[in-house]
Amino acid sequence: MRVLAGLLTVFLLFTCTAYRLAAQENDGVEESAMPKKAEQWYAKANEYYLYEKYADAKELLLKTVKKYPKFAKAYARLGEIHWKLKEYPEARAAYGKVLAISNTPANAFMVNYSVGKLWLEENNFDEAVNSFSAALKVNTPERWKDKRTQAEWWLKNARFAAHAIKNPVPFNPIKLDSTVNSRHDEYLPMVTADEEMLVFTRRFKSNVDANEDFFFSTKNSDTSAWNMAIEMDRPINSPANEGAICISPDGKRLFFAANGRPDSEGGFDLYYCMKSGNAWKGPYNLGTPVNTPAWESQPSISADGRWLYFCSRRKGGYGGIDLWVSYLSDNNYWTEPVNLGPNINTPKDEQSPFIHPDNQTLYFSSNGHVGMGSADLYVVRRDSSGKWGEPENLGYPINTPDTENGLIVNARGNRAYYSSFNKDFGLDIYYFNLPKAAQPNYVTYVKGTVFDDISRKKLSATIELIDLETGKILQQTVSDAVNGEFLVTLPSGKNYMYNVSKTDYLFFSENFSLKNGNPDKPYVLNIAMKPIQKDKKDDKPVWNVGQSVVLRNVFFDTDSYQLQPASFSELDRLVKLLQDYPTLKVEIGGHTDIVGTREYNQKLSANRAKAVYDYLVEKGIPAKQLSHKGYADTKPIAGNDNEAGRAANRRTEFTILDGVTSQQLSQPQNGSSVVNKSLLGNSTNLLKNALDPAGETPPQPPANKEKDPKNTPK
Repeated sequence: MRVLAGLLTVFLLFTCTAYRLAAQENDGVEESAMPKKAEQWYAKANEYYLYEKYADAKELLLKTVKKYPKFAKAYARLGEIHWKLKEYPEARAAYGKVLAISNTPANAFMVNYSVGKLWLEENNFDEAVNSFSAALKVNTPERWKDKRTQAEWWLKNARFAAHAIKNPVPFNPIKLDSTVNSRHDEYLPMVTADEEMLVFTRRFKSNVDANEDFFFSTKNSDTSAWNMAIEMDRPINSPANEGAICISPDGKRLFFAANGRPDSEGGFDLYYCMKSGNAWKGPYNLGTPVNTPAWESQPSISADGRWLYFCSRRKGGYGGIDLWVSYLSDNNYWTEPVNLGPNINTPKDEQSPFIHPDNQTLYFSSNGHVGMGSADLYVVRRDSSGKWGEPENLGYPINTPDTENGLIVNARGNRAYYSSFNKDFGLDIYYFNLPKAAQPNYVTYVKGTVFDDISRKKLSATIELIDLETGKILQQTVSDAVNGEFLVTLPSGKNYMYNVSKTDYLFFSENFSLKNGNPDKPYVLNIAMKPIQKDKKDDKPVWNVGQSVVLRNVFFDTDSYQLQPASFSELDRLVKLLQDYPTLKVEIGGHTDIVGTREYNQKLSANRAKAVYDYLVEKGIPAKQLSHKGYADTKPIAGNDNEAGRAANRRTEFTILDGVTSQQLSQPQNGSSVVNKSLLGNSTNLLKNALDPAGETPPQPPANKEKDPKNTPK
């Protein structure tokens, strides 16, 4: 009995609290006292309202206002009930009755605010602007402060939406065909940089629980159409829910969110997989500090694989769901995630981040920035200092009064993929041409294969891509151990160099230009790595004394022996080679073409060779391993009667003088060292007229500059 009384007390407390909550919208309605019967009917109607018996509440309130036509509060509640039933004209009429009965400031604010929300429901943004503006002109009591703040917010959205609809952006979405879309829901698409693979989430419609799994589709090489989507194998997919998959631009890494797994930190966690050949390894939980007992989801990885963007409800944000980023440190650990800050995050929800391969442009969804009224899609760009700018709404009709999220953009930046809801088909995946103003920086991709020059075996090697203008390493990747393939994205319209290295192989270097050529086609590299030959008896390296190797990525300012920063990466590879083989002795040789006087060319070539020598010594290479010499134009490797030949002749190279191994020095035979010899390879210059192979870029004010008596740039 005591328990029953206690439960009754709790029920009454809950009911009273609920009545107060249900009546909050009408707290500002001011009117004369009503008869007791009117209040009783009103209370009963509120009870119906509380339990969502809107038809019963509506019937009783209509009876009430008919008998008591001056009952303003009843009209206000009736307006809410019409609203719930989507009877918008009737709702506005009921609110109008409130003002006709009692046009107090509080009533005027409440009615105009509510009518403004009604106009938003009908997408009549001009009328919504009028209503919210009228509400904000009213002097209201302090207790309406929060409502005024909300009215200001909705007024901004209504003004934006009214303008956006009158100024639409180009938008012609095309639905992917039935090889991708099905009778189930497909959403959160992601494509590789070459748009050869599409991954997405499919939610199976069920009478019990809807389960989410990952699917992928590849491009048909003959028709360029998407092949039939295939479900990803276990353990990527599991009996639990997986969602929000992200694939890296090179197609080698997957990141996704999942819950209900044994290694979970709690809630949804982020996982990753690595691809080797055609098989996936993993998934592996990213662990702390990325994952927490809170909710983490919707990952997006940068093109260089270093920056992981995701959304989370974790503590320390600005409210709701925020966007965060974690950096992969040099020791291969994800760092403490950093909030993207108040320019991007709001007290409401930010979701579905997508960092474009340009690593400067971020797309995301938010219901906390001014927009069409619900969650809209935005783009934000990072400046040269690394600071994010102000988000820009993608405009109407990309954004609508409904919820938009999950947009991604191809590497070229001209096409976007997203999912959209249709009442007959559910969620399906579409693509459309992205308006120019919303496009990121254009990037292209470089793909290739690394293999052994002798056996043709595919190799896993480290590839560095470097901006020739700045000397900055833009990307570092590792080719696949099974098929030797790699893919990296790079901004188009620039000159680049690359260095390839692998243990027991000579490093490989070249330069190339993306300033010319077809921007829609990738730059393809086939890299043959020359193995360091080994003695069959003792497995010690053997060298070809007298063999020369051109350092194709060593660059000087015009008429100068000042090394450019872009040279350092290649020279550091030479440092590593000399450190790995401390008995290897080389000569650094400088060479010119025949333009200019022999005296000038001799001096310039000698100084350039000395500059490389000095760099190597400064990096710790013993001077006894090195020598340097200038050869002027005495050793051409191509004809001097054309620019391409002269460009090839302007070069810096190293020549093997001695190749005795340390093991051989420690065990001399007959009192002398044994010199082993083998072939040391060369490479072919890919960058012809776009950049001088000897390292000369367009004239700049150089240091240590020496002028040719004939004033001919070298």
